[in-house]
Amino acid sequence: MIIRLEFAAADVVGHVELEIPSTGRARYELVVSGAAVGPGFVVVRDPDLAPPRGRVLELRGDGIWTELTEETVDEHWSFGLEAFGLRVDDPAEEIGERIAVGYDLEWEAVDRVQGDLLLGRETVAIDARGHLTRRR
Repeated sequence: MIIRLEFAAADVVGHVELEIPSTGRARYELVVSGAAVGPGFVVVRDPDLAPPRGRVLELRGDGIWTELTEETVDEHWSFGLEAFGLRVDDPAEEIGERIAVGYDLEWEAVDRVQGDLLLGRETVAIDARGHLTRRR
């Protein structure tokens, strides 16, 4: 299963992607950029997480906790994150400035994403267009 949330506003753009294969390890990625984020990109990426158990999409790893919850089927999702990420010039880079990253985001089927993105000691309010896709 792959769940991908993309969002864009005038001052911030990004995506969250969670891949849970039928066998093996789970993969998580967050990439954000824009004037509200500061220079470059902020990236949180872990390609080797234990898959979630049961129906709750919660993942934990070294320096990362994330949970995705379908509150109302095909209408409302909640996304939570507490992690360490990197501030980089290019999202493919694996070396950069370490930064605390978190978010509490809500996606509504009207293609809206709202919530807060935490970058270090800064809080960025998110009110953006957003699109959620889910593939099994």
